[in-house]
Amino acid sequence: MKRIFLCAAIVLCSVSTAWGGLVNPTIQGDKLTAGIELAGGIEAELTIRFESVVGLSVNNLGLSVEAVDPLNPNLLARLPSGSLLSTPQLSVPAAFPVLIHVEPPSQGGLAFEGVVEVELYTQNLQYTVGSPLRLFTAADSSSAFHDITDTISGGSYRTRSGGGHFSQFIILADTRAVSDVIISKFDRLDDLLTAYANEIDLALHGQLSDLASQAYLAFAGGNPGLAITHLDQFRQHAAAGAAVGQLPNVWRSARDLNNVDGELRAAARTLRFSLTLASNLL
Repeated sequence: MKRIFLCAAIVLCSVSTAWGGLVNPTIQGDKLTAGIELAGGIEAELTIRFESVVGLSVNNLGLSVEAVDPLNPNLLARLPSGSLLSTPQLSVPAAFPVLIHVEPPSQGGLAFEGVVEVELYTQNLQYTVGSPLRLFTAADSSSAFHDITDTISGGSYRTRSGGGHFSQFIILADTRAVSDVIISKFDRLDDLLTAYANEIDLALHGQLSDLASQAYLAFAGGNPGLAITHLDQFRQHAAAGAAVGQLPNVWRSARDLNNVDGELRAAARTLRFSLTLASNLL
């Protein structure tokens, strides 16, 4: 794990005070913070945290932000099904139409282990109980967005998510039924287990698959609390397996490795968030 990190070239880059909408990016240890300022009074604070990282710099992250047209048909076509209906279930909030790009250059030498967290705080949006605002991500400009939220809270509006790789991020208003969101997240977790089956120790893959199945059965049986317990065990097993080399847990800018641990744990975290919402609705 550390040997892989040592193979990554570390590029040291100078930091200016503004980066195309990003203001005063600052790096402290395994964390980057930056302000976002765009036309029309759009402002936010962006934080990116790593469990372990090398080669961290603003240049190596490939950070940029842009204001988007909430009615852009190309953007809407990338949202989950239902967005193009006469009454869309997902929409870009007009008060914060911001797309964040985290696209590290392949030769930049950035590498990290496990889950990377992305947090956004903005006063352009207001948190209320039952708020439909969620953090979504997409792999690139042609890929579909999916919900990765694992925390929302007050202080105007604050949201956080995790992942095992980098991509685009956007806040959306999502009025889909929470049960539909949960099913889509279970499907994604199952898809990840299938896609990475050959990279996970056989016994561990069986344990993770069983825990995911038990979580789904608990949810389907009307017990989201038990489903959460199984997902917590899932995350613990994945992290423990990564620690002893039973599944890969490193991402690097060359994009030659799959951070399976980070992907699985992040998918379980956002599913846990939605299950918690369902539990509170019962």
